[in-house]
Amino acid sequence: KYDTLGKLKGLFDDIANKLLLVKKQQIELKMKQDLNKILAAYKNVIDRVELSENLSNLTFKLFHTSGNEIYLNHLNTASKQIVIQVLLKALHEFGDYDPPVMIDTVMGVLSEESRANVLEDYFPELSHQTILLSSDSEIRPKADFAKIEPFVSKTYTLIRDVENQFTNIEPGYFGVK
Repeated sequence: KYDTLGKLKGLFDDIANKLLLVKKQQIELKMKQDLNKILAAYKNVIDRVELSENLSNLTFKLFHTSGNEIYLNHLNTASKQIVIQVLLKALHEFGDYDPPVMIDTVMGVLSEESRANVLEDYFPELSHQTILLSSDSEIRPKADFAKIEPFVSKTYTLIRDVENQFTNIEPGYFGVK
């Protein structure tokens, strides 16, 4: 049985790669659209996104409207995070399933413009159910939470009691009523 399963792996890899090819152009176009809207450092200058054709070594490249490649290793941490989130959103959108998405946010490293773009254009459209894990410095209660509040179903704040070594869970987002 094990040998048979081992032989099926190649079949499933081939099927997955063929499915990727079918949706490749859609994923590339969606990434281009989202990056032009959300990636502040390259807003409206992404000409194209190119995905590889093999899932076992999935890679992608970004190209500027001037024709040159935008190398991922030249982007700052916040921009890299946005690129990866846009890729995940596109893969999620064109996948044949709609699982919940959970993100441990890294909003603290984003510029104000990037922060606004992610809060207003990315998180609300990501999935039918998105779970965000953030601190009050990443999604700031007064400045940021209002931007996503219409899309929020439930919020909880974890309060760590260091002395007694446990965490309390309270309803609400860091005191926002």
